[in-house]
Amino acid sequence: MDSVNGTSGTSGSSSAHDSQSASLGAQSAPTAADTREQELSDELENNPDAVAALGALTANPSYAQLSVEQQVAALDAFNAAPNLATATYLQGAAEQTLDPQATPSALTPDAGTLTLDGQTYSIRNGELIGADGQVAGSIRNDGQVQLNSDTAPRSVYDDINTRVQMRELGPDQQMHDLVNLHAADPNGRLDNPSINREMARLATETISRARREAMDMRVVSDFRSVEEQNALYAQGRTAPGRIVTNATGGSSWHNYGLAVDVAFNNANGQPSWPDNAHWDRYGELAVARSLEWGGNWRGITDRPHIEYHPGLGAGEARTMLPAYRQGGLPQVWNNLGLGGP
Repeated sequence: MDSVNGTSGTSGSSSAHDSQSASLGAQSAPTAADTREQELSDELENNPDAVAALGALTANPSYAQLSVEQQVAALDAFNAAPNLATATYLQGAAEQTLDPQATPSALTPDAGTLTLDGQTYSIRNGELIGADGQVAGSIRNDGQVQLNSDTAPRSVYDDINTRVQMRELGPDQQMHDLVNLHAADPNGRLDNPSINREMARLATETISRARREAMDMRVVSDFRSVEEQNALYAQGRTAPGRIVTNATGGSSWHNYGLAVDVAFNNANGQPSWPDNAHWDRYGELAVARSLEWGGNWRGITDRPHIEYHPGLGAGEARTMLPAYRQGGLPQVWNNLGLGGP
């Protein structure tokens, strides 16, 4: 009898313990939204601003009240342009999901400026105000713009030369930038016929994604002649200045229209190269698009530099010099399987 009662008592205790453990395990198991959030955080690790924007979204009380499926959808939408403006919009969208009658101010920027198709508009509570003082359209914090003259909305991120600054009134009653992007190629360097079109396309894609992450970048260097390369090589050696390259004329992919350099815009829209800029994230974006990034080089690293030469290494540019002398840039591009201009 004691044995039976003892066994029965042990079994009941064990069963209750197992049930409680299972319940605690179920409570602590990450949801699909938790998993998606962690994936995004890991991917954006080298862009702390984007990670902070992600945290602002997921810490929002309205976001927390969404279903798991709705949270995943919000995170996927955030990933399209992971920056504070998008996070702010999605906070408002979550509030509206919970209360369809709500009109959250977070959906639109309070102030700012937009230059699109050569026209500059000021932003006032989501409205675009033209030079004549009239309402010319609307803009949302997710970057969607609808001009009165357009038949469909478009994104401020579609053209890398769009100038956009979206600002929001903070709890301190001060205006703060949600996103602030200047023209990325104001001098048309990527349109230079001496730049290979595939190189230009991949550079544009890299910069476009960086802009969606609120990284305000611009192209500062493109094609460089052999003579210009030799002059640059002399700097810090036989000419004044500091050494900036180890490549002599014909040894740089710039000489074949297959490299560009970028910088970050400062607050005034001028090129700068701050050490604390998100260079590693830029490098990740470039490498993901099959570009060689100078930040990965041994010896003299060149974080602003990206290049494209499928089938050849970074140090094999000089092997293209005979082709260049024979048939110019088109011959080099053809030899690399990149076609003509």
